[in-house]
Amino acid sequence: MEIALLGSGSRGNSVLVRSGDSSFLVDAGLSAREITARLALKGISPNDLQGVVLTHEHSDHIRGVGPLARRFNLPVWTNEATLEAGKQNLGALPHWVPIEIGVPFTIADVELSPFSIPHDAADPFGLTLKSGQGYRVGLATDIGFPTQLIRSHLRGLNGLVLEFNHDVAMLMDGPYPWTVKQRIRGKLGHLSNVDAAGLLDEVASHDLEWVICAHISQENNETEVIVQEARGALTGASSLLSQPSSAALCVATQVEPTPLYGPAGQIVPSAGNLEEAP
Repeated sequence: MEIALLGSGSRGNSVLVRSGDSSFLVDAGLSAREITARLALKGISPNDLQGVVLTHEHSDHIRGVGPLARRFNLPVWTNEATLEAGKQNLGALPHWVPIEIGVPFTIADVELSPFSIPHDAADPFGLTLKSGQGYRVGLATDIGFPTQLIRSHLRGLNGLVLEFNHDVAMLMDGPYPWTVKQRIRGKLGHLSNVDAAGLLDEVASHDLEWVICAHISQENNETEVIVQEARGALTGASSLLSQPSSAALCVATQVEPTPLYGPAGQIVPSAGNLEEAP
């Protein structure tokens, strides 16, 4: 199983999951045209997709779901509350596959386990993915604060996509209206670098091979700060694990896909957004 972020940030999020000859998306918050172009960079056509999993109805996750589903006759997996809340943006879908948080489901040979996250959407969820070979990856963005449930799902993973949304000082000193700052910092908002690093420190294990820092604010964050916080968290976890962390670190961007990440020896490097492990 391999993972790439086609784009990540407030202007659009989409995760490509590839396992064997099968591929699917988690969210499609870019335009259908842009997603098609970015899939092509990975050698994949939308016709090759098994479908799209929709984690919540916000525009930066849902924008391209309806157009892709209709154009390429793709099923969409999501829960009823998200379908209802997003129906205006989704439009008519050729095939809705209902799912429930807490109940695993399968796409190709990948088992997906949805878990609740605190965010200001109808019924949002994160995911852990397990391939037929037992490789485990977590997807955790759009998180107001790290709950015990989130911690339990993110422990013992081989790969992790984790939100590092904002630097608190940059956000509070920045131009956003106070109401927007309150939403971002609130219990149903987004994870700061410090909170994300604290969560990473808690859940990192010997098995963790890579971390992709995701859903980064272009206005209220900087790559160098994210790398410092994330690398510090992995170093802190290493001290508890009594060995240096070998996890590779990647900072996702809005403008280009990340490399494909998979089991050790199968990581496919590409653009210059990879911060190698020491």
